[in-house]
Amino acid sequence: MLLENIRILKKYVNFRLKSKPRGGHGIHSPFVYDLYTNCIDTKQKEAIFEKIETLRKELLKNTNHIPRSNFGFGTKVIDFSEPTVGSVIKNSSTPPYMGQLLYRLAKYLKPQSVIEFGTSAGFGAMYLANGNLNAKVTTIEGDTNLAKIAQDNFNKLGLNNVTLINGDFEMELPNILASTEKIELVFIDGNHSEEATMRYFKLFSERSSTETLIIFDDIRWSVGMENAWNTICKDKNVSISIDLFNCGMVFFRNGIVKQHFNLRYSPF
Repeated sequence: MLLENIRILKKYVNFRLKSKPRGGHGIHSPFVYDLYTNCIDTKQKEAIFEKIETLRKELLKNTNHIPRSNFGFGTKVIDFSEPTVGSVIKNSSTPPYMGQLLYRLAKYLKPQSVIEFGTSAGFGAMYLANGNLNAKVTTIEGDTNLAKIAQDNFNKLGLNNVTLINGDFEMELPNILASTEKIELVFIDGNHSEEATMRYFKLFSERSSTETLIIFDDIRWSVGMENAWNTICKDKNVSISIDLFNCGMVFFRNGIVKQHFNLRYSPF
């Protein structure tokens, strides 16, 4: 654990040294400048944030145990044989700063189709779905018990633009791709392995368009995840890559010079 903390600290120091200062100074891409100043680095609050976080507070107090079934590779669930609902929410759910970023990206880009890998308790999907209520949000969770908690949360918020699939990512992805006309926004927060991340990227990038955004969470989760992120940034089809330290974003916009940005966001 100590060596891992030292690794992350070194990476963070290096990121800060290379990142652009807050406010957008030094960003010489009009698209990225506008995205950063009007979407990413803004502290504007929305009423829905409080509703979602009220659900989180309620679940954090829940001491019921969840029978462990299939949390997948590299999840953020603590190593209990039967973790409590509260511990899973604390360690595995999308945190508020990330959820709010997802909300703003959905509101700013207005995608009609959103795909999420790794529903957990549904917080990422709740933010994405509320960011654009006209979007069709498809979210996949491998663990049956977490899927039930997520669906309950969607029902409490009255969300009818979210389809939750309880199943294996690899098995469900072909069906999702076949039923999705255009890949617009994808949030990958499930299998945190280098091999799986690269497989998902390849499948989605082959179906990408100039409107496509793929978001990868936990890009510094492990050396393997870092390797995957670095490879993705160098891919010839990626025109813009944005490193926010905890997560990474790639765009496939046509007719622009390939660019990479390290940008500061929220706690980073």
